[in-house]
Amino acid sequence: MHEAAWGRDDRPVVTESEPVSMSRETTFERDLHAGRDRTQLGAIFTDLCERVAADLARKGYVGRTIGIKLRYDDFQIATRDITLDQFTANAQVIRSAAGQCLKRVDLSRRLRLLGVRVGKLVRTQDAVAPIAPVNDAPGAMDPVPDARNLDLFPDVCGDA
Repeated sequence: MHEAAWGRDDRPVVTESEPVSMSRETTFERDLHAGRDRTQLGAIFTDLCERVAADLARKGYVGRTIGIKLRYDDFQIATRDITLDQFTANAQVIRSAAGQCLKRVDLSRRLRLLGVRVGKLVRTQDAVAPIAPVNDAPGAMDPVPDARNLDLFPDVCGDA
C-alpha cells in the first residue's frame, strides 16, 4: 500500500473499458420553453434519440435504461429514467421511453439543455433478455409513429 501511495505500481495501465451508458445532449443558444417552443424542442428531442440509437448501433451495443436530462434556466438539473423489459437500440423506442420520463419533470420552466441517455449497456450479441425489434417493442412503450412531426409532449405541456 505504501508503494502505491507513492505512485509505484508494476501493474499494467488499463486504458480501455466497456461503456455503461451512451448519451447525447445539447445546450440551446437561447432558453426554450416546452410549450412555446415545442416544435423546435420536438425536432431536437427526436434528433438526440436518433443520434444515440445510431451510436449504439455503430458501436454494437443495446441498453435497457432510457433517461433524460434537463437543465433549467437557473442551472438546476433534473434527470429521470425508466428501465425497459427489453434491450433496445431503436430510436423510436428510445424516444417513446424518454418521452415517458419527460412526463415526470417540470416542463413549465425554461430549458437550457436537453439530453437523452441509454444505460445498462451490453454488447448486442451478449444480450440475454430479448432485443426489441426495429418497429415493435413488447413490454416497452409504444413506438412513436413519424416522431419528427409530433409535438414534444402534447399531453404534458398543455397550452403554455
